[in-house]
Amino acid sequence: MKKAISVITLISLILGIFFGFYGRDLVGKIEFVGSTYITVLKYLILPVIFTSISVSIYQSAGNREFLVLRAVVLFLGMFVISFLLSSVIVLLIDPAKGAEFLSSETAVSTLDIRIGDFFINLLPKDIAGLFTGKYLFFIIVLSYLFGLISHRTKAEKVINVIIKIRDFCYRILNYLQYVTPMAVFSLIATAINRFGMDTIMAGLKYILTAYVCGIAVLVIVMILPLKYYCRLPLRELLRKISPIWLITLSTCSSAATLPYTIKLCREDLKIDPDITDIVVPLGCTIHMCGGAVSFSLLGLFCARAFGLNLDLGAYLYMLMIAVILNMSAPGIPSGGVVIGATYLEMMGLPLTFIGLYTGIYKILDMLYTTLNVTGDISANVILDHIIKKEK
Repeated sequence: MKKAISVITLISLILGIFFGFYGRDLVGKIEFVGSTYITVLKYLILPVIFTSISVSIYQSAGNREFLVLRAVVLFLGMFVISFLLSSVIVLLIDPAKGAEFLSSETAVSTLDIRIGDFFINLLPKDIAGLFTGKYLFFIIVLSYLFGLISHRTKAEKVINVIIKIRDFCYRILNYLQYVTPMAVFSLIATAINRFGMDTIMAGLKYILTAYVCGIAVLVIVMILPLKYYCRLPLRELLRKISPIWLITLSTCSSAATLPYTIKLCREDLKIDPDITDIVVPLGCTIHMCGGAVSFSLLGLFCARAFGLNLDLGAYLYMLMIAVILNMSAPGIPSGGVVIGATYLEMMGLPLTFIGLYTGIYKILDMLYTTLNVTGDISANVILDHIIKKEK
């Protein structure tokens, strides 16, 4: 069913482009569908983020802390390098050049974020403010603390309630997937009606830039360290990993690939099972390198499309939010779209691009999942190599 929805969504994208050019009367009547879809998505962000993080932290807090800590540090290092590398490529290609996505929606020309003001405004002034997206960072911090304290106090009954709420939110997101094709049709048709060929060109340039960034990250962050640091023969390495890529490209799921990834690491790469059994599932949970490309491109593209300039403080804030969100919401249906919308909300950017982003996300997800799984394998090999050298 999920594959069918993906195909229908792609067809809806094509039909939306056609009716955007040739069905202007219809576009005005269906515009509310896309707007409603975005609104529902925004209201689901808070409960999904809180429940997912809380449960994830609760369930993982009891694992081998030192090995987990070393793995997390390695994953973070790979994420930051991938994010910076992708940012350079995005700035060089500038895929948003010529794209005007309602840039008049925001009145500022610089995304001015001061660290002092950020911490002063961290706590919400009222409960209603939690649902505006302005205080999502507070929700994320609270979720981490809630999950950790629940683990330390053995509050299993409380977590069971949170799990039920999380599963309920996931079910709503599953139902929302059935509406996605209609929403994509509405949003794309509306965008085409307003901006014409600029919308199509922006989508194509976005996909092209993502794959250029992905190839650069794959080579520099993953393949070369394994060849020169871990001394693995390049041809043999590619021969062993390439079957995994066929699975990631077809399933777009790190979880579905997990058994094959573990088997590859244990049997073909001869990695210690005690390391593999922790590092690979951990990587499958926090998804790093593909997320780095995704967040870097999405943030810089939208900032440029809306006519905003990012100073160093705003860029570092963007990186910090990307790291936190990337580790925060594992296993969410349509997770890339939900987290992408959350990311833009926290950056203070309009969600206008999410319509086009939803339509092309399947093509992007093939790349991001492949990078995530390959990053898990690379981190596992590197950590195994480090521990063996220590011994």
